[in-house]
Amino acid sequence: MPRDVARVAVTLPDGQQLRARLYERRRAAGGWQYRVGITIWAPGSSVHPEPVEHGVWLDACHVRPLEGGDYSSVPTRTSNSSRRQAWTVQELPHRPGHPGAHLLHVVGCQPGATPITLDQALDALRQPRTVPCRECNAASSLPPPTDPPPLQQDCTPH
Repeated sequence: MPRDVARVAVTLPDGQQLRARLYERRRAAGGWQYRVGITIWAPGSSVHPEPVEHGVWLDACHVRPLEGGDYSSVPTRTSNSSRRQAWTVQELPHRPGHPGAHLLHVVGCQPGATPITLDQALDALRQPRTVPCRECNAASSLPPPTDPPPLQQDCTPH
């Protein structure tokens, strides 16, 4: 199983419990959501059904951890759709003896750069040799890191 995928238990609407793969988590307007893959039977290329994975985003109350699971490497998206500030990434070229690097800027610091979203900015900062620009203080424009809540929560109707 890939390193950034963890196993979880999923509760279906009728109360059944299944095992699933947890691929990522995100903070949405209504709370935390988890993208899981559930293996189900589907018509195959022959006359026999074949297992296929169905991917879906679920509210946190439908997903719970399995004992001994490691969820530390599951990608976590903390963007909030109400925050529309944009950033740019500047590529600094390689020099002899020095690897290339990237600078993350607030839009407007580097003229003509293509804006990126908050998720893209946070992903860029996770890459080696990428740092926020000190001139535009890009680090202060990013939300503080937040940990997702424990997996099992009560579902409330929306």
